[in-house]
Amino acid sequence: MTDQKTGGNDIVLEMRGICKSFGPVSVLRGVDLTLRRGQVLGLIGENGAGKSTLIKILCGIYPKDAGTITIDGAQADIKDAAAAQRLGVSTIYQELSLIPDLNAVQNIFLNREKAKGRGGLFNPLDAKTMREAAQKVLQDELKMSINIDVALRRLPLAQKQMVEIARTVYADAKIIIMDEPTAALEAPEREQLFSVIRTLRDKGRSIIFISHHLDEILRICDTVHILRDGNMVAEGPVSQFSMDAIISNMVGKSLKAQYPKPKAEIGGLLMKVTALSKAGIFKNISFELHEGEVIGIVGLEGCGKNEVIRSIFGSAAYDDGAIEIRGENCMIKNVKNAMKRRIAFVPGERKTEGLFLLQDVAWNTTIAALEKLTRGNTIINKKELIYTDQFIERLHTRTKGPRDLITNLSGGNQQKVMLSRWIMTDADIFLLEEPTRGIDVNAKAEVYRAIGEYLRQKKGVVIVSSEEEEVASICDKVLVMRNGEISAVLDSDMVTTEKIKYYSVKNEGALS
Repeated sequence: MTDQKTGGNDIVLEMRGICKSFGPVSVLRGVDLTLRRGQVLGLIGENGAGKSTLIKILCGIYPKDAGTITIDGAQADIKDAAAAQRLGVSTIYQELSLIPDLNAVQNIFLNREKAKGRGGLFNPLDAKTMREAAQKVLQDELKMSINIDVALRRLPLAQKQMVEIARTVYADAKIIIMDEPTAALEAPEREQLFSVIRTLRDKGRSIIFISHHLDEILRICDTVHILRDGNMVAEGPVSQFSMDAIISNMVGKSLKAQYPKPKAEIGGLLMKVTALSKAGIFKNISFELHEGEVIGIVGLEGCGKNEVIRSIFGSAAYDDGAIEIRGENCMIKNVKNAMKRRIAFVPGERKTEGLFLLQDVAWNTTIAALEKLTRGNTIINKKELIYTDQFIERLHTRTKGPRDLITNLSGGNQQKVMLSRWIMTDADIFLLEEPTRGIDVNAKAEVYRAIGEYLRQKKGVVIVSSEEEEVASICDKVLVMRNGEISAVLDSDMVTTEKIKYYSVKNEGALS
């Protein structure tokens, strides 16, 4: 652990005996938490351990059933989100709450706009003052250089995140909650975020850092608080915890490996991609996928990796090149073509691209294979429930049952439902985009187990991921992309995170 400090002695937040139940289900059971000024506190636990509920109570979204909250020595009655903000509590969620058509200045000052004169309702906005203040926060406070005049939709994700942090800093938040802030960031962007966190900490801000990336917790946090089944089971300085100790406290048992490699015999050729190209995005992408094989595609944001697998699935067009499935040339123009060729795709953005959030587990499990459930044009509900129950058991999905709303499930269990949906289509080729984003280590192990079972049925998997250690551990071959091209092809026995990082910015052959 490097570049850390122990934090000051001033307690900025105390939560004591916090309890919360939803109906008969007890989610938090007398949880205590102490946060000091100038401290980064790592809050971790499995999906469903109670982290989100605890934070939502602090943010005024949920009322607590019992317990006390003290901020700066005074007992706080946090009835709603506005009350939390007035007390200096601000949250940066994994799904950013920015308006993409507005620029950085407009987003930072949203609902806090400055007007000329006395600030009357009809006074013109003071654009110059707001612009100068935004620059001051970004450059002086956060040490960031961002084009503040363009719409946020034109900025990379890491810079959008900095705008969200700048908005929080400008609001003078004393407690900043970061919920999975690195989930969609590449390695260089994570380093940038860590630098900003250190800057904020050194300026006396207190941060609650929530992450499933345990290496990040050990690196950036001063203290660790571990929740399991609604109880705070361990807490203390980060120096007292090893990776294994954190995992054991989280899941109540030890895991043999954080990234268990799916085992399957490599068989015949499933898919051959030759010189696949899309003008300005990627070019000359070629690889082969065999039965029982896992291929990883990695690279920095904007390298074209996501667009490659989306083109193979038909959700994005390619200009040139060829795709062969089991020796037959295929022209995949749309998703329907891909599904007919028994190709499946699990997108990285579950909530916006993958799940039907108003529907139940059964709907989300069976929607891609309705032909298995229908007689004529009628869905047989009994079949729907039977199939869903089978997949719940097969993937060990934690849910009340097929009719449970998908939004009631944790991120890891939602991901299992997504996998179930496409396994049900009898696909031969799985294209997985960030398959373990935002899920805990135990859920990750279960996802890998499901992938391993799938591979043993002579199927193939292509994984696009920003998790370099994960890719290096579970893939049989890794394609590293740089500027839209493959810069290196690494077999499993030569893959390291260092080589992935290197070839993400250099071409193969440059490494001595």
